[in-house]
Amino acid sequence: MKKILLTSFVGILAVSAASAMTFAPYAAVRGGYNMTNVSNNFDDLDGNGFLVSGALGLELYSDAMFGIRAEAEYNYITADIDVPNSNGADATNSTVLANFFADFKTDSVITPYVSLGIGYGWTTIEDEEKINDSNIAWQLGAGITYVAMDNFMIDLGYRYLNSTTFTIEDPDGDIDSDITSHQIYLGARYAF
Repeated sequence: MKKILLTSFVGILAVSAASAMTFAPYAAVRGGYNMTNVSNNFDDLDGNGFLVSGALGLELYSDAMFGIRAEAEYNYITADIDVPNSNGADATNSTVLANFFADFKTDSVITPYVSLGIGYGWTTIEDEEKINDSNIAWQLGAGITYVAMDNFMIDLGYRYLNSTTFTIEDPDGDIDSDITSHQIYLGARYAF
C-alpha cells in the first residue's frame, strides 16, 4: 500500500512539473545607460556611455508563481573614460553571455526578475595607444517586466557586468586592470 501511495505521489509531481515546462522562444533588444569603471593598483577611472544588446532566448518553465528563462545575448558598451592629465580614453566592450532569469510572477502585469550570466568579453581602450584584451565575463541583475500583450513584454532593468580583466604592458611590469559597468536598460521582448 505504501509503495502504491508513494508511486502515485511521485507520478502526480512529475505530471505537474511536466505540464509547467514551456520551451517558448523569444527575441529581445535592449538599450540604455552604462557607467564604466576601469581599476587597477594605480588608478580607478570612471566613464559613461551607452549599451545596446540583442538576445535569443527560451522560456523553460512557467507556472502561476515562477518562471525560468535562458538566453544567448550579445552586449556592446561604449564609454568615455576620464583620465587625469589626458583628453580621456575611449573604451568599448563586447560580450557574449549565456543568461539565466528567474521570473517571480504576480497577479498583475508586472513581473520582477533576477538574472545571472556568464560568457566572454572583448575590450578595447584607446587613448595615446590602443589596448585590446579578452577574458571571461559575468553579470548579475534585477528588474521588472511589464506584459504589454500576450507575446510582447517591456523590461526595465539594472545589471552589474564584470566584462574582462585586461593587461597593460609597461616597462616596469605589466598592470592587470578590471573593466566593470553598472547598466540601466530598457528592453523589448517578443515571444513567438
